[in-house]
Amino acid sequence: MDDRDQMFKWMMETNLSLTAQFHNHVNVILGEIDSVEELEKTDKAYWKQNYENHFPKKLREMTFLLMFGHLEEMLFLLSQSFNPHKVELGKGMGISKFKPYIQSLLKEDLASSTDYQTITDAQLVRNSLMHIAGRVSLSKNRSDLERLVRAFPASYKVENDRIIVTVAGLKVFQTSVRGLTNTLLSKSSQQDASKAGASA
Repeated sequence: MDDRDQMFKWMMETNLSLTAQFHNHVNVILGEIDSVEELEKTDKAYWKQNYENHFPKKLREMTFLLMFGHLEEMLFLLSQSFNPHKVELGKGMGISKFKPYIQSLLKEDLASSTDYQTITDAQLVRNSLMHIAGRVSLSKNRSDLERLVRAFPASYKVENDRIIVTVAGLKVFQTSVRGLTNTLLSKSSQQDASKAGASA
């Protein structure tokens, strides 16, 4: 990888890590309600209940969506600047729009890419959270969501008809986002180098 590739990789890693740090720091702050001296005991009990039961789920949900937004932005930037075959984006929505670009770099490895599969599964969850507040019964992809929860119970679960991203699920998603984007950058650099070598 040349300096430009290294800088781009650093930017991707840093942005994704900052999103994870945001989640972790807010989580720590939420746990410190007992140390706030200005609150009455009853207020502390109320906020502690919210912080321990409601806010962690919402924080994970928000962090998951931020990571998904980061992924889409990185895929767009990669497809614009690290696209040795000049593949145009597809007509689909979400991740499927980037599939032609991803396929051009991963080739036959796409079918066996666990990172890509994790991300396409996560897109079902993302769409559910964005469009129907995670309510499984309202999803046009209800059976796919239910299959996903059965297949990956450590990553996703359903509570009160709403899909929940677990802490483990957030970590798996973060790892797959990092894995796929780094692989695309690396493959792009390798294919650029081979084209340059072939034309020399």
